[in-house]
Amino acid sequence: MSLADCVPALVRRGEIDAARGARMTALFEELERYYRRSMGADAAAAEASEATLRQLAEEARLRKRQTLLQAARQRDCLKDLDRFNGKNRYSAVSALLDDDDRAPYRGGNVMTSRQRILFQAHARVAGFIEHHRRDLLGKAHDAEGLNDVVRELHAAGSTDNARAKLFAQAIGETFEQLRQRFNAAGGNIRRLAGFGLPHRHDALKVRAAGRERWLADVTPLLDRSRMIDERTGVPFTDAALRETLEGVWETIRTNGLSGDASAGFGGAGKLANRRGEHRFLHFRDGDAWLQYDRAYGSGANVFTTVTGHLDGMAKDIAIFERLGPNPDEQLRFLLDHVNKGEAQSDKTIVGAVRGVAAGRKRTENLWRYIKGESNIMVLPEGALETPGFYAIRTVQGTRNLLTASQLGSALLSAPGDALTGWLARKHYGLPAVSVLTGYLKQLNPLSGRDRALATRLGLGMMDAAHSLQGIGRHYGQTSGPGWTSVAADDVMRVSLLNRFTEAGQNAFGLDLLGTLGDHRGEPWDQLPRRLRRGMEYVGLDRHDWQSIRLAEPVVSNGIAYVDPQAIRDPGAADRLMNMLLRGRAEAVPEVSASARALMLNGTNPGTFWGEMLRNGLQFKGFSVSLMMKTARVLASLPPRERAAYAAQFVIGLTLFGAATIQLREIAKGHDPRPMDNLEFWRDAALQGGGIGVVGDLLGQYTAERVDLTGFIGGPVVGLSVDLAKAAHQALPGAEREDGTHREGNPGAALTRLVQRYTPGGNIWYLRAAFERLVIDQLMAEHLDPEVEQWRERQRKRDEKNHQGEWWAPGEAAPSRAPEWMNAWGGEKPA
Repeated sequence: MSLADCVPALVRRGEIDAARGARMTALFEELERYYRRSMGADAAAAEASEATLRQLAEEARLRKRQTLLQAARQRDCLKDLDRFNGKNRYSAVSALLDDDDRAPYRGGNVMTSRQRILFQAHARVAGFIEHHRRDLLGKAHDAEGLNDVVRELHAAGSTDNARAKLFAQAIGETFEQLRQRFNAAGGNIRRLAGFGLPHRHDALKVRAAGRERWLADVTPLLDRSRMIDERTGVPFTDAALRETLEGVWETIRTNGLSGDASAGFGGAGKLANRRGEHRFLHFRDGDAWLQYDRAYGSGANVFTTVTGHLDGMAKDIAIFERLGPNPDEQLRFLLDHVNKGEAQSDKTIVGAVRGVAAGRKRTENLWRYIKGESNIMVLPEGALETPGFYAIRTVQGTRNLLTASQLGSALLSAPGDALTGWLARKHYGLPAVSVLTGYLKQLNPLSGRDRALATRLGLGMMDAAHSLQGIGRHYGQTSGPGWTSVAADDVMRVSLLNRFTEAGQNAFGLDLLGTLGDHRGEPWDQLPRRLRRGMEYVGLDRHDWQSIRLAEPVVSNGIAYVDPQAIRDPGAADRLMNMLLRGRAEAVPEVSASARALMLNGTNPGTFWGEMLRNGLQFKGFSVSLMMKTARVLASLPPRERAAYAAQFVIGLTLFGAATIQLREIAKGHDPRPMDNLEFWRDAALQGGGIGVVGDLLGQYTAERVDLTGFIGGPVVGLSVDLAKAAHQALPGAEREDGTHREGNPGAALTRLVQRYTPGGNIWYLRAAFERLVIDQLMAEHLDPEVEQWRERQRKRDEKNHQGEWWAPGEAAPSRAPEWMNAWGGEKPA
């Protein structure tokens, strides 16, 4: 008697329910068909019965293990919530997702863990990242070498490229380590030898091809012997493969919206069981992978596919290790737990009782942002769907181009990093005098030894590995047509902002690891107070310190650096890196997930408020992040230190804001502004106090050169206002009372637009030359008949501001060097 014959009796006796019985029968029949291809009916039925029971037992073991892991993570989260140093319990839950200095959580948080895991992966594939980093056209270096890496990943030894062999081995080992860590946290990815690379499918290309053509194209490229049916645990039958491929086609073309609509009411299910789906298509070799990628890929090159997979796995592992295999359900439980506590409190009005607590909504918005749901485009229905899609993409691309045209001088706002770096070092008990030295070592073009050391110690390679890193510092995630993203990122790279940002981050990380190395001989109680306090802030204790001090250090230039990867206790190593990344975010502020989620307020691209917020708050994320980070640091300090830190922060950033203003003036061809007036110090306070990269815009508004609507509405609205003004200037005016008409001046209108909106036109070291040689000499001189009147207005404005010009409009070369003494009090006009 086969298993299928026993199932009805088991259901009748209540030993299994009807759904499990149906699952057993379907699985048995599928396996029986497979085994009957190579054996008789009775033998096939017997083998299928045993295989069915094995498969169901394995699934049951996985479910039990995931349930236990979920319970363990829940227990850890509840313990950490009790450690939060604040009264807002919803903020305590948010601190599980993104870093908060008030949270001394031993389990860390999702975003910091994601960074830590990603940087560890970068260290393992550093040679690949450095060699194939992309050029200014967005293409990776050595394209044929990349193709050889793909071939080697699918079949070791398939090329004669020694470098590709080495890179493929490192990538394969790193992928495998991440897979094992994913599974250890509750995931379910089978090991596939020669798996190669995942794919980034283009849903529009797949839709355009149609099902039959896509099946005909993809089937010959697959290695069926390595494609295992997850339902049966054995290779696919022809019918089962076609059925499954049809499901894959439907999933790709619908972008994952082809599942049972009713499933949405039960939640999204375990993320742990979804990551393996992306590994289903197993290609026979690297050339087959490349052939499919050319036909149906998203356009991302192999380099981006590798680095993107590392980032995606790091994100999922971080989520699992903090929240468990079913993170949505975990977060819902924790928020309900806080709701219950709020409802049982003595508060007169409780948001959880009267409606939805704002703190819960903020936490849910942060979770949506981390998962990527806040970046999903919302399109209109019907006839407007296609034009709506392209309209939204146009707006997104416009934001990227505005980044390229207006952030070229962002590096001139970076001197404030010296202050935040000094404050962070003082906060963590590090030698503050090493700020400048650390920057110089990291920026040294003659030697990459210190940069390689930072990578070796797990401090990451974001500049080389991650496109749009510089934009991410001041804006956050970007989207839109690929070429506009490349243009924006190129400006950040050419302006040296990326290098400067990473230099500051690495310098702080090395200072911390070096300081810890200096104190390895000291017991916990004898560590400097601030250094020990910084360790306690992330849950490190005396037992962790014992593991840290016993690890073999990395010695460079006579300095012994603690090596996190050499620490035998993985928990202690992770908490040490959490400390480093938290301090680094204080030393070199960037746009955080919390700030970005707060600004977007749960909206999506394509919605009215979603686009309004993304336009209006473009470039303002850095300000919000800096203020949020500083407020959290202050909240974690004792009262006396809090007051001192706040005073140093405000005064210091005002002074560095003054330096930034003067550097910007010089970059424009002007002498420094006089500093002997309140107006200058007001602007310096705004510039240094977190306004940062929008300082130019604010300065233009206060000087009455920008419409208030454009300033509040953001650069996109500002562009619209400028286009309207340009049209008004270019076209003849209405008839005046005396019967004359204002003549149009299209040349002047075009010149001003090109000056303001040329990508890369305001790169700090090229700005004066661009405006004098291109705008003045090539455009204004030949296109604007009123150029002299415009120059006269410029001269009068400079006189009013008591400024001269070291490179005046209309001159082909500078007439002198900048007059630095003008900063101490400009000569008053007669």
